[in-house]
Amino acid sequence: MKSSLVVRSLACLFALVIVAAAPAGAQDSGSMHVNISVPDSVAHVTDRELASNARFAIVSRDGQAALLLMDTTIVAQMTDRGLDRMNARETTDTIKGMVNRVVARMAIGALLPLFDHGIAYHLRDLADAKYADGRLQLLRGNGEEVFHDVEIGKGPLMASFSPDDAKAFAARARAARTRLAK
Repeated sequence: MKSSLVVRSLACLFALVIVAAAPAGAQDSGSMHVNISVPDSVAHVTDRELASNARFAIVSRDGQAALLLMDTTIVAQMTDRGLDRMNARETTDTIKGMVNRVVARMAIGALLPLFDHGIAYHLRDLADAKYADGRLQLLRGNGEEVFHDVEIGKGPLMASFSPDDAKAFAARARAARTRLAK
């Protein structure tokens, strides 16, 4: 219950920074975008993980997000490149109006430490993993997709990986889940 509240609170804060940083129509299509909605009580916010500590890791085509397969969890997080881009002055330079730019820079600066985390999903709660319909699908027992509504960069996180990377991740996630079940 507590982790669900934390995840929802962080999702609200993430949404706040996007609203503050992106007045309607003020940004171009190359701007930074983050949308996180994880109403799942088994997902929780965690410290960022090093890709070198993961059993397997994949990075989105634009280099802004990563999915890491750890011993007992799958972690979705921004990469160093994604965090650097978010914090770059160019991210807010496309916002019209000096006051809006200043507010956006203040919001991003204040909330950047929150983005410097990951969202973890327990492997024990994973029913299946596959590549279908152009995206990596991590499925819960009830058929819902894990991280389905997470967007980092220019679109949905789970559709941002190359097909080969997504298929390899799915295979390794299934194998890791099987090992945990023993």
